[in-house]
Amino acid sequence: MKQKVVLACLIALFVSPVLTGCCDRAEFTRTKARLEQIERERDYLQSRVAALQKAQTAEAGVPGQLQQQVDEFMKIRDALQQREDELAKLREAALAEAQTAQTLMENLSKELKAETQKVSDLQSQLQQAQQAITELQSKLQ
Repeated sequence: MKQKVVLACLIALFVSPVLTGCCDRAEFTRTKARLEQIERERDYLQSRVAALQKAQTAEAGVPGQLQQQVDEFMKIRDALQQREDELAKLREAALAEAQTAQTLMENLSKELKAETQKVSDLQSQLQQAQQAITELQSKLQ
């Protein structure tokens, strides 16, 4: 389609001076030079179109590969998100377990202090009882 339009323009450009009766050599030379320039531009544009078509054909497989890579990255992202969710649940469970252990340690510490106090009281009573026994023995002798 473009080639036909360019060819028609070239013909009109070339033939119009002849039809109008303009046979001036200088104008004919300018027209011929312009025609050659237009032909060079046409050839350049045709080569660019061919190169672009070739590149487009060569890259036709690339979008498929890119989509495949995107799909793989999406799967990896989903797997990482799932792993992150699992780790968050494990962290929450570990935190709850640590809080339970802390409460248990505080309770055991209180019990230990109470038992230590009982032992201290019993030792004190034992010392008093030993003193009383010693006093009784000394009185009996």
